[in-house]
This record gives sequence, structure tokens and C-alpha cells, in this order.
Amino acid sequence: MSNASGLTLETRLQAILEETRQLHKLHSLLLADKNGWPVSHVGKIAHAGMAAIAPELIRVGEHAVRLGEYNSITCIALVLEDSHLMVIKDIEINGEPFVLVMDTATVPKGMRKLLASLRDRIALAMHTDREKSPE
Repeated sequence: MSNASGLTLETRLQAILEETRQLHKLHSLLLADKNGWPVSHVGKIAHAGMAAIAPELIRVGEHAVRLGEYNSITCIALVLEDSHLMVIKDIEINGEPFVLVMDTATVPKGMRKLLASLRDRIALAMHTDREKSPE
């Protein structure tokens, strides 16, 4: 899976997520499929507990009792050794369901714009990869 520039989809997704992580000072950023399986991940997971619970929270999805919401963005606060805010948002990319999970200290300013931009950039990378891959 590579495009004309020779970059694989994974490399392009990593670059998009890492740029977003650094720009918004996130601990980590995960793109997962609807079942919680990781598609791409950047950053350091501070606690083993967070890594273990993230896929389970994603899989529970709409059946979960929401612990908090920020303008339709589900927010799950996990307090381990220090406070972490896990922001979980379901998104649709090229007609397929995915989930973005952010591990952050605070909700970044302009969260809606951040999520929309990130979704669009990921969709473009995946669409470009789909067009370039041989059938």
C-alpha cells in the first residue's frame, strides 16, 4: 500500500496524527476501527491501564453510560497516578466507521475544528491510498 511518493498509508497516517499530537500537546492519539483495533497510534501511553481500557471503551460504544460530554464528544475521565482525560469520538471516513481516541491533560481549544480537520486529512490519505492501490 503505497502512493506515488512511495509513502505507505501507515506512514502518512502516522505523520498526520503526530503533527496533530504535537500541535495540540496531546499525550497520545489513536485511530481505531469500530471494534477497537488500532489502525494507527502516536505518542506515549502514560499508563498500562489506559492502554488496556481504551479498546474496551471503544467496543462498548453507544451502549455505554456517558460519564460526561463536551458538545457531543464523549469524554471519559480516567484518574490513574495523575489525571488524564480521554476524549473518544466516533467518525466516518469514506463511508466506514472509525474512532479517534485522545489522551490529553485538557480538552484542546477548538476541539470541533480539530476533529473535523483530522477526519478530513485521514479520509484524504485513505482515499488517495485506495485510488493508488492495484486492483
